[in-house]
Amino acid sequence: MSSTSEREPLFVEWMRHRQQEQRRHQPAVAQRHATADRSEASDVHSQEVAWAERHAHERRLHDSAIAQLRQDRLV
Repeated sequence: MSSTSEREPLFVEWMRHRQQEQRRHQPAVAQRHATADRSEASDVHSQEVAWAERHAHERRLHDSAIAQLRQDRLV
C-alpha cells in the first residue's frame, strides 16, 4: 500500500479533471435549457437526471476518498 503523500497527487489530479469536465458540461446544459423544444423536454430531463445521479455518485466517491485519506493520516 502506498503512503498518503503518494496517493494525494493522484487525488488532486482526479479532482482537477472532474472540475474541468463540470465546467465543460455547464454551457451545454444552459444551451439545452435555452433552446429546448417542448417535445425534447422529457429527454433533456432524463439526461440531466442521469448526469445528476453520476455527479452524486462521484461526490460519494470523493467523500469516501477524503475520509480514507484522513483515516490513513491517523493510523
